[in-house]
Amino acid sequence: MNIYLIRHGQMQDINQVADPFSRELTPRGQEEARKLADLCREWEIDFLCVSTMLPAQQTADAIHDALPDVLRWDLQDLEDTTSDDLIGEPNVNPLRSAWTPEQRRLGYERTWIRVMAALARIQIYAQTHQFERIALVTHTSVINLLLLHWLDLDWQACERVEFTIAPGATCRVSLPEDGRVHIDWVNR
Repeated sequence: MNIYLIRHGQMQDINQVADPFSRELTPRGQEEARKLADLCREWEIDFLCVSTMLPAQQTADAIHDALPDVLRWDLQDLEDTTSDDLIGEPNVNPLRSAWTPEQRRLGYERTWIRVMAALARIQIYAQTHQFERIALVTHTSVINLLLLHWLDLDWQACERVEFTIAPGATCRVSLPEDGRVHIDWVNR
């Protein structure tokens, strides 16, 4: 099984929008999405799982337009870490950059729980239906957590390990039957 971790295309600068959660793809991001669609066709993706946040949706729309017969799941569990992950925390700023170290740890822990549950569902469904090439269109924090998982680490490693992931970048995680995990960057 190959799982392609795709970061959505470039989105508007946070200072250009009133709502940081409604940032759309820029023209460059739209072009990146079209290139990703071509790559997904080359990779013969047969299962597409997508965050419900706007830039991931717009990126996945381009992919799905190119591959209309591919099964698509839109999953809230693949959303970026947000203040929603800190429900119950007083005085939470919606911008993650303003969070305290304790809030960041709690956010990553809660994001980890929902992302790992989503990954388990995706893998079980893919195995049941014999899908071999899965694309996950999501965000930097989610891709970081997924990579930590395949490196046998967990959310606590976020404090010391972080991958810089450019807009439109894709990482392929190969899961052969021998149990060894192979990770490589396939378009950056």
